[in-house]
Amino acid sequence: MITPPPRGWLADEVQAPALVDLLAWYNATRGEKPVLPVAALPALAKLPGGDDLALIEIEPYGGYRYRSMGEAYKTLASLVPDGDDVTRESRAVIRQHLDLASREGHPFHISITRWDGPNILQYDRLILPLDDGHGAITHLLVGEAFLRYARGGPEDEQE
Repeated sequence: MITPPPRGWLADEVQAPALVDLLAWYNATRGEKPVLPVAALPALAKLPGGDDLALIEIEPYGGYRYRSMGEAYKTLASLVPDGDDVTRESRAVIRQHLDLASREGHPFHISITRWDGPNILQYDRLILPLDDGHGAITHLLVGEAFLRYARGGPEDEQE
């Protein structure tokens, strides 16, 4: 059996200042509770990095439905609503990250470096589980913040 990391293990790894502040807020607000209740969550705009956040509801069948998103998150994620005008997460890698946070019941963080043609993008993703007040994980608070953007020079171009 894998032992979960000690409480607060993410603080040294999260680099985006707004997400560091969000994690500190989450830990302080939940106190001794293992997970913050969703009822204790204010509007996204009132949270550190609110523009880079999304609130996701875990659907009974295991799907992930976006309940609200900050403007920067909407732009970054480029999500499109389904035919029923509901936005659900369909990207496999992100679903795996959401699965980990909801199953394990503790914050999940990953720094991602992505090459996009000659451009290099680096960003932090932080996923914080929220429960119904009785221990069942029902929502996830997700933050994504850019750390670096680099454009390749002429020496990086291939002919």
